[in-house]
This record gives sequence, structure tokens and C-alpha cells, in this order.
Amino acid sequence: MTVSMTSTSEGRVGRSLGDIAFGASVAGPAHIAAGLPNQDAWASSRWRTEGGTVHCAVVCDGLGSRPQAREGARAGVRAAKRAARQWARAPGAPTGLLVRLLEVLWRLEVAPLRPDDCATTCLMVLALPSGDEWRLVTVALGDGLAAIETPEGFRKLGGRTEEQFSNVTVALGTPHHMDAWQIQEVKATDQFRVLLLSDGIADDVTEENLPEFLRWLGDLEGRPAPARGKALRRTLRQWPVPGHSDDKTVVYLRVKGV
Repeated sequence: MTVSMTSTSEGRVGRSLGDIAFGASVAGPAHIAAGLPNQDAWASSRWRTEGGTVHCAVVCDGLGSRPQAREGARAGVRAAKRAARQWARAPGAPTGLLVRLLEVLWRLEVAPLRPDDCATTCLMVLALPSGDEWRLVTVALGDGLAAIETPEGFRKLGGRTEEQFSNVTVALGTPHHMDAWQIQEVKATDQFRVLLLSDGIADDVTEENLPEFLRWLGDLEGRPAPARGKALRRTLRQWPVPGHSDDKTVVYLRVKGV
């Protein structure tokens, strides 16, 4: 049975053959005080192919300075999932085509709105079965952070450097070249776990603390779905870092075997 899950604001779960995915997103204190909606969006889904089940997780963070940031983030999630499905149908296709397709589909998703009014970051991990192992592809534009834990080790992509804090965030809808996308591929021979964080929380989680955060999320797996989502949302709302004004989104994916 194929189970898919999508959410833009609440924690939900998909489960099949030992795989699990859940996440949550909450508005930041600054947006709550201003009466603004959450401008993050996320999704986790999977689908069957001839080669096996493909897994996809994505987080988009609309730029707060843009009037249609929320719509841009939601469009980013839809475009990322559509691009992933199309790209995965062409085995061996370069990852450059994945991000080019995502860019075009996002502009179609936001039309007739002006892309600049809808600017959003985009962070996606795509897991494709490849024989007896997994091909894990991560693409990232703008801030946000992805971490992947496999039997072969721990890999991270994204997260802001000190230099980036003083620069304008690059995003869908802002001027940039295709090489602004960060792209990473890793192989996994067995179970792997994925963590996606929007910058409202990624900025506060150090690289040394990422494995501990993954372990905490793993401990939530045994809880019923409503309790899991409630615990994650509560943690995000009570995030103990001064100045934590931005929206916060976490997506967790764990897959057992090919």
C-alpha cells in the first residue's frame, strides 16, 4: 500500500513497510504578534515506481519581506513534489535538470502573481531506490538545513554561515544563477534518517547537536500520531532561544531498507 502525507502547518504521519515520516510547523512569535500567518510550508510523500518506493521531503520558507510569501512557500512545496516525480522517471538524469524543472514549475504555480512578491527558499531531499541501495539527493536554495544519517555516516547540507547573515537570502523569485543551488548526493546501503529544518530553527541547532536532535525525533516514533505532532509543535512553540521570532518547521523521515 502506498501512503502519502502533506501538510503546511500541522504534524501528520505516513507509515508503510516500517517507514515513517512526520513534521510540524508553527508561526513565529513576531508573526503571531503582527497577526500574520505562518509563512513556512512542508510536505512528505512517497510513491511507487518500477524500481521501488521513492520518498520525498521538502520545506519552503517564504521571505517575510514579500507580500505573498505564504503563497510562494506553498507553491514551492507543490512545485518540488511535481518536479521530483517527473525527474525520477528519467533514471540517470542530472540533478541540474531537477532544479531547473523545479524553478519553472514554481513560476507556473505562483502565476499570475509576481514571482518577486512570492519569493521563498526551498529545501528538498529525494530518496530513490537503486538496486540494493538508496540514492539520496538533496537540493537547497537559500537558508534552511538538511541532515542525513546513514550507516555510512552523517551528512549535512545548508545552514547559514556568518557571512550569510549579512547578505540577502537567495530564493525562488529573487535574481540568482542555477549554481546558487546547493546539491549533494549520498548513498545508503540500509536504514537512513532525514531531518529538514527551516531557518527559524536551523540557525539555533549546531552541527554537534544535530545527532541528538535526530535521536529525540526518533524517540517520538513510538507515540501515536496525534501525540507525536503535539509534542513536536509544543517544542517548537517553546523553543528556548532568545529572539526566536521566525516561523519554525521540522520534517523527519526514517526509511528501513530498500
